[in-house]
Amino acid sequence: MLEPDHGQVSPDYLHSNSTSHTWAFSAVAELIDNAYDPDVNASELWIDKRDVNGKVCLTFTDNGNGLVPEKLHKMLSFGYCEKVAVGKHQPIGHYGNGFKSGSMRLGKDAIVFSRKQDVMSVGLLSQTYLKAIKAETILVPILSWNLPDKSHRVTTESKHNLTAICNHSIFKTEKELLSELESLEKLGTGTRIIIYNLTKNENSNNLELDFLSDRLDIRNPETHLIDYSTINRAVHDKSPEYKVSLREYCSILYLKPRMKIVLRGKKVKTKMISKSLSETETDVYKPTWLNGIAVPIKFGFTSSKHPEDYGMMLYHKNRLIRAYDKVGYQKQPNELGVGVVGVAEATFLTPTHNKQDFSRDDKYNAFITNAGSKLNDYWNEKRGGSNASASSSTQKVVSPDWLWAQCDNCLKWRRLPTGFKQDDLPDKWYCHMNPDAAFNRCEVPEEPEDEDEALKGPTYKKTFKKQQMEQRQRIKSHERQQIQVKELQLSEKEKRLQRKEMEINQKQKSESYSPIVSKLRELEQKAAQQEKLIEALHRERNRQQAASRQMLDAAEKISLVNIGHSELLDKVARGGTSTSSTSRKNNNKKRKHSSDSICIKTEDGSVVEIIPNPDQVQEKPVVDLTKDSDNESETDGPTSPKKSKDDNPVSKPSTSQTSQGTEAADCEDKKPNIDELRKKIRQSKIYKEQGVQTEGPTETAEDKSYKERLKTFQKNVHELLHMIDPSKDWGGPEKIEEVIVLMMQHVDPSDEDGD
Repeated sequence: MLEPDHGQVSPDYLHSNSTSHTWAFSAVAELIDNAYDPDVNASELWIDKRDVNGKVCLTFTDNGNGLVPEKLHKMLSFGYCEKVAVGKHQPIGHYGNGFKSGSMRLGKDAIVFSRKQDVMSVGLLSQTYLKAIKAETILVPILSWNLPDKSHRVTTESKHNLTAICNHSIFKTEKELLSELESLEKLGTGTRIIIYNLTKNENSNNLELDFLSDRLDIRNPETHLIDYSTINRAVHDKSPEYKVSLREYCSILYLKPRMKIVLRGKKVKTKMISKSLSETETDVYKPTWLNGIAVPIKFGFTSSKHPEDYGMMLYHKNRLIRAYDKVGYQKQPNELGVGVVGVAEATFLTPTHNKQDFSRDDKYNAFITNAGSKLNDYWNEKRGGSNASASSSTQKVVSPDWLWAQCDNCLKWRRLPTGFKQDDLPDKWYCHMNPDAAFNRCEVPEEPEDEDEALKGPTYKKTFKKQQMEQRQRIKSHERQQIQVKELQLSEKEKRLQRKEMEINQKQKSESYSPIVSKLRELEQKAAQQEKLIEALHRERNRQQAASRQMLDAAEKISLVNIGHSELLDKVARGGTSTSSTSRKNNNKKRKHSSDSICIKTEDGSVVEIIPNPDQVQEKPVVDLTKDSDNESETDGPTSPKKSKDDNPVSKPSTSQTSQGTEAADCEDKKPNIDELRKKIRQSKIYKEQGVQTEGPTETAEDKSYKERLKTFQKNVHELLHMIDPSKDWGGPEKIEEVIVLMMQHVDPSDEDGD
């Protein structure tokens, strides 16, 4: 009993490992790859459906090199991969897992027959067998016979393996096993894989693979209709043909097919997809991370009869990984890019374990984006840009640029001259049928593909972008011109509107300005009147100032500001005894005082007469402040007036003023008009309260001197009045003018009749 050398693997892993293939045809492709790889190097592969002892089986038979028992053991076991390249033939398998995952996806059990020149072997990989013996690890029974005598070394192990194969496979005896191996003798060498207990649908008891709908094909009707490579594009009612037909899938499975595939007795017409396109052009992808290596991408319109067979065909080491991926315009919900096929061998990308996709890394994303851009460029050049309709390319089937045929003998591809059609070719075509004498023999190499020339750059000129840019510039230039014309028109229109608006405004102003003009005239008249009033106020102020000067001069004449405080108090104290009774009578008779004397009433009711300098005034009036005329006294000083018995006081002149009537008359003439002075002062106050601002002439030195004298005078008078009667509120200096006017009236308090 043979077991894997690289550790033990649970039998359950056989099933879980097979689930990596979500699509049955991807599992079939794994078994086809095993026959194609250089270690087997089969030139022909037969795929068929057989009934063996009442079991429906799927068989894969190739005419490759065959397997020795050791290699058969490694193929059926996990952890082995000894595939290497032979010349330019690169192996597709990389992980050594393809046979196990593929065969167990198609069925639960697989038996392998292989024949070489000197040995033939049979091996069993069976989930049914492992479950029946309740194995804890995967066991692979292998039995071999020597050639040409078909003998084998009988050992305990070989007996045990033979018993296991006969009891748990569809072949029940050693004779049946040898008969199956002998059927490979006509091939010389080769391998046959028989898969039984095929997978059934989950929803029904039917087999997943359909062998009945087409006797020359194997179909997979349960393939999902989801297309993950498109956005907002409607999915057709049926899946792409390669998804449901194994024959169609095998025809595009390899970029450059080197192995004939016979499906259910009929050869699959393989095609080089890159050489079956119409209007073929080559573009180049040169990523920086490939160190200068250029990747050619061929674009053309599909010649397939199936409407969904367009998009990017991505191969890896000659094996199809992604089929008809929609890129660029093809992702849009319109007809742009429909029918365009791009073909590239992306060996720089990393395929997944099931070989149905690439790892979605940065390299993949960058390549797909660039491929979409290049597909758009091709469409723009061939169909006139994004505004062109694709209906012309999708309504009819186009013919490829060239017709290529594969020789059934040497498997070389030959380009046929113009005029041949695919339907005219027989099922088996050979090189000697080629009309081109240069390539009508199997020993002649294939026609070169000029790949070196293609790697230099695109095979067509991309003029669309340049034309589009020029067209955009022309459109922009035309739009700028239109904008300028519209701007000029708008400017002229705006000017006309402005002129019209000005005319309307002028008209409205002429209609509405008449009351305003009259109002302005009234205001001008009022302004003139105010100016006249201001001038009158100026004149009045000047008159007031003149009157104030006169009043100040009169005060200075009576020497009020020069009298000392102590002297004034002495005079007040001696006022009652300074005059004789005779003088008081004479003064009471007159009751007229000179303008050069002032009478002041004290707190006790007496009146003090202030006499100016004798050199200036020789007569002083005396006012009698007493009602009793009997009490009289005379002194050398000023006389205090008193009332006589008959209430007829008479003022008497003093000793120095005897009988000077003419001088008294002169004093009366000098007395100012008190009523007029009071009126002027009152008007001056009114002007100040109303806040009338007047502008007078420029102040002179004389005016300044006058103002200083006036302030000094007002201050002295204010102090004098407070000394006379401190308890009385004399007001501020601004009321001194009124006090002075009262003082200048020379009013006698004893005058009861008010004259």
